[in-house]
Amino acid sequence: MQQAGLRDARQGMAAGMSAEQMTSLVQRKARTGRDAQAARAMSLGRALRLTAAKQADQMMKLAVSTLGVTRRSVAGEEVGGSLDKDWLILLMDGPGTQVAAVVLEPALVAGLIQQQTMGKVTAMPEGAVPRRHTATDAALCAPFVEALLARAALLPEEVRDRLLLHGYRFGVWAEEPRKAQLALEAPEYEMVEITLDLAAGARAGKMMLVLPHPAPAKPELPAEEGAEPTPAKGENLARNVMGLHAELTVALTRIKLPLQRLRGLKTGDLLDLNLTTMAQALVIDASGRAISRGTLGQIDGMRAVQVEQQKAAYQTEPRRRSGDRADLDLPDVTAPPAPAGADLRRKQDNVPAVAPASAAADVPKLSDVDIFGNLDDLPELPDMESAGAAADAHMGGWDMPDKPEGEAKKQAGW
Repeated sequence: MQQAGLRDARQGMAAGMSAEQMTSLVQRKARTGRDAQAARAMSLGRALRLTAAKQADQMMKLAVSTLGVTRRSVAGEEVGGSLDKDWLILLMDGPGTQVAAVVLEPALVAGLIQQQTMGKVTAMPEGAVPRRHTATDAALCAPFVEALLARAALLPEEVRDRLLLHGYRFGVWAEEPRKAQLALEAPEYEMVEITLDLAAGARAGKMMLVLPHPAPAKPELPAEEGAEPTPAKGENLARNVMGLHAELTVALTRIKLPLQRLRGLKTGDLLDLNLTTMAQALVIDASGRAISRGTLGQIDGMRAVQVEQQKAAYQTEPRRRSGDRADLDLPDVTAPPAPAGADLRRKQDNVPAVAPASAAADVPKLSDVDIFGNLDDLPELPDMESAGAAADAHMGGWDMPDKPEGEAKKQAGW
């Protein structure tokens, strides 16, 4: 009786509700379901919020929390009005020829640099004037920005949001907004503004992502009837290379057996390969020529050979011997140079050329020439005392000190 009464009461309440009340109730239920689904979904803002905190902790041991994320679409002509000259502007190279920009507030730049240089973030003094940014500031902040875009691009559920963040890396630092505006040439951009809190309230700053909308894919032109589809760039080369067929045999060793024993082999017979290692396997081509050497093993349960890299013969065998000169086709630099005009005169006189070695064959060696002659044919020398007396007697006529000058000259024959 009690259950029947409750059922009658519910039916009476449903009958008393108007159509508008029923529609409002359904809408509230649907909205509640959408809100719950949105809370569980990975949106662009949530992906940036989670990635910023994780990358700051992994890269700099910095506690970062996201206070807010907003996004809006702007035309390319309006981007210049959103760039402040006191902010740090990083130009990012994207897929193809796309260029994006990441703009950081001075407070955020100072906090990131302090954490990387001093290991802590200090509060910003009151009345501090922002200093002019340098290329060093850009180099210190760029790794965090690159990691934020690269990691966050993997999380959003919407394909459009993933393409919006995908494939960007640091390109160059723009010293002023005018240079950045010249590089941003896309017709429409998505501006994502992120407010970050550093070190539990020590500093707070904004980061603005200026991302071009992904270019739509070009539609493929319909192919003519009966025409084969044109392969993509590089597809022909890849298809031809992968279509090549090469037969290679891996041999562990080579053994010699008599023909009679070879004909008598049957299932179950064992052969002694005389092997202690698998590092001497030979890779043999179809003609039986060993083209390489390697180590036999297995990968994931399949046989595999790790092939050794062999150097060319000219790298391992330098050709320096005299016997290699014929193959090297080098000039003979050991022969003495011929006098000027000798070849011309020889051709005019029809005189055959004489090799330097044959021309010098009749010249005796200096070691064989006798420069002293036959010493036995020389006369014997006189005694030294007799030779001295003969010399005194010969010079005696020149000693005339007591005679007058005229008589002495006359006697001497003057």
